[in-house]
Amino acid sequence: ITTLTTHQHQQRKEVSTMKHTQTMTYNPTTESRELFVYLTNNYKMHRRVIEPALDNLRKKARKDIYDNGRAIDLWYYVATEGSKEYYKDFGYSFSVQDRYTVAVELEDYYREEVFEEA
Repeated sequence: ITTLTTHQHQQRKEVSTMKHTQTMTYNPTTESRELFVYLTNNYKMHRRVIEPALDNLRKKARKDIYDNGRAIDLWYYVATEGSKEYYKDFGYSFSVQDRYTVAVELEDYYREEVFEEA
């Protein structure tokens, strides 16, 4: 058994939790809806980021360690990747608030699928 130092524990904690800013609030807008629709209807994004995220969350659900807050952090990463791809396609970048709103909506949208197949 390997013992971790306090510094290593602190590093793991920093890696595993995302810093939330004041602009990370749930506020549905036309822009957040656009990003949500873009992500859920884009095959390339589905294969590249959504399917791996779903696989990860299914594993957590099977192990009974699914955490809603961390799931939203993962979906925020997906929303950010979607925003980058949207920028490449259309030249528009979504705000932190829009991406966070989409993350909350994606967690809600895919939650049943995660637990059904877990």
